[in-house]
Amino acid sequence: MISRHRAVLCGLIFILTMTGLQWSQGHQVIAATSLAQTFIPFLEAYETHFPIVIDSNDGFTAWGFSGSGTNGDPYIIEGLNITADGYCISISTTSAFFVIRDCYFKSVQYSAAIRFNQVAFGRVERCKIIQSSEGLWLVQSSDCTIDNITVHGCNRGIDIDWSHRISISNSKVFSNSYGIDIGWSDNCSIVGNKIYRNMLRGVSLDTNTSSCSIYANSVGWNGELFPGTQESNAADYGQDNLWDDNLSIGNYWTDYDNDGPYEIELGSAFSVDRYPHLLNDTSAPTINSPSDVIFELGSSGANVTWTPRDEFPYKYTIHKDGILFKTLHWDGEEIEIQIIGAQSGQHNFTLFVYDASENVVNDTVIANIMADVFGGAGTELVAAASLVSVLMVAIVLLAVKKMR
Repeated sequence: MISRHRAVLCGLIFILTMTGLQWSQGHQVIAATSLAQTFIPFLEAYETHFPIVIDSNDGFTAWGFSGSGTNGDPYIIEGLNITADGYCISISTTSAFFVIRDCYFKSVQYSAAIRFNQVAFGRVERCKIIQSSEGLWLVQSSDCTIDNITVHGCNRGIDIDWSHRISISNSKVFSNSYGIDIGWSDNCSIVGNKIYRNMLRGVSLDTNTSSCSIYANSVGWNGELFPGTQESNAADYGQDNLWDDNLSIGNYWTDYDNDGPYEIELGSAFSVDRYPHLLNDTSAPTINSPSDVIFELGSSGANVTWTPRDEFPYKYTIHKDGILFKTLHWDGEEIEIQIIGAQSGQHNFTLFVYDASENVVNDTVIANIMADVFGGAGTELVAAASLVSVLMVAIVLLAVKKMR
């Protein structure tokens, strides 16, 4: 008889213990939500800074920038992350040599990120500029250089007005309304850039623009505001502008028909590129395959970093369990997400990476998220459930003792 009582006792203890655990786990899962956050890893290398306004040569010293303002020792503005309601950097009426390099700029109220007004001898290099009215706006300026920058998400990526001898080279200008827009200016050069996927036009030389040189650029997929519309890679309304180097080097165009010179069809100048090449990209981006992740519900989660590469980076999308979660511009940098607060179980996070020609590659990371039974947000519930289980077991033990 006692044996039967012991069997009943064991069964009760098991049922009561499991009921307590199930109660705590069930409440924790119901309270959970699903979330993945995206990060910009390279921003960690930049120093967050106030907007900068300089209106004379002495202004560089007043801000404490190193250098003496000469050609051999320019003032240096570098390593800054500036997000501003207006201009991130505004420089005017200066003739000192200076360099803005390795910075990140964003104007959230849709102003120009960098504005030069009556500036000579300024240089911008290795900067990233996003989501502004103009990425760079140069007005009545001369002998300035823009090299190896990335501009996207702006109304005009690079806007030059009433200026002379401005050089733009080795840069990526994409996903703006207009890529590079030059008006009422002369002797400017656009050399060795990638100008693509701008919604209305790639390169535009406006009225009274003269003696500019445009060559060795890759210009493509511009003007495709709606699917099926005609490309508008370039326009020339100026005079005496050259769309090649006047020797043997022209540009690469996605709409070149491989027959003779390339005609700049928009504009009154009737310009041609005499040495054009077809720009044709059929190679998808490359991508690594990060390891799957395992973590407990209620923990800080897990970071996943992809390192895609392509000559013409364009955009990426993230899908969670087959549902589109986010779409963002991709400028060729690493893509990192943090998976946090997702419901327990197995979840798929798939990254699709597109280049300008819509070639695509994808990779999936599986997140195994385990219910947090003994810690984190569920600690109080687990403790309460465990206390109930202990009390019930004690009651059963006392009842069995009396049976003896």
